[in-house]
Amino acid sequence: MKSYPQKVDTIVELVDIDYIPRTCEIQVIVLSKFRGRKLAQKAMESALEHAFYILNMHKVFLYVDTVNKSAIHVYKKLGFQLEGTMKEQFYARGSYRDCYFMGILKHDFMRDRQHK
Repeated sequence: MKSYPQKVDTIVELVDIDYIPRTCEIQVIVLSKFRGRKLAQKAMESALEHAFYILNMHKVFLYVDTVNKSAIHVYKKLGFQLEGTMKEQFYARGSYRDCYFMGILKHDFMRDRQHK
């Protein structure tokens, strides 16, 4: 029987999976004390492989706060491209915030993996 760690440092999930256009959203959370260890990048790489190779998604997308520069940097490293800005998309810390809509297509993900 496989044992699992008692503490979780990173959560990554694929949500809003739609098998007709073959798209889904990816979300990741890393506890603050574990940031800077490339955990989000590693978890997202695994989730993207699952989305594209197992679930046969065509596109994976995400939303990110426009001021979250470290997350945007990681997403771009993974191959996500900025597709647009959504004005006042969510409410946090007493005000509405803009976010970027970013996506990665299966053929771009596969091409990038071949060049590594």
